[in-house]
Amino acid sequence: MAMSHISIRDLQKISGEAIGALPGPTPVKSGERTVGLLIPLKATDPDRLAAVLARAERLAKGRDVAADNAALAEFGDVDPVDWSVSAVKALTAKSKSNPKA
Repeated sequence: MAMSHISIRDLQKISGEAIGALPGPTPVKSGERTVGLLIPLKATDPDRLAAVLARAERLAKGRDVAADNAALAEFGDVDPVDWSVSAVKALTAKSKSNPKA
């Protein structure tokens, strides 16, 4: 039976395994008021992720970085993280070698 919501009290007691098993985004309620949304993160298919990253790399080669930065400037600070394939591989390698990182 699917949960229609989780109470703020139940949220304190629910396990990570139970969160991962949720079918999708689940409202967190305090009384009748929705105060949050619990979204279970699913494991990524490494082959699919590799294909998406490779496509992004191909598309990025045709971009004008200066023009992109100028267009984004009106939004204020923008995430400066390097999401290249090599950067993501380095990040995931760190995560595997140090699960607490």
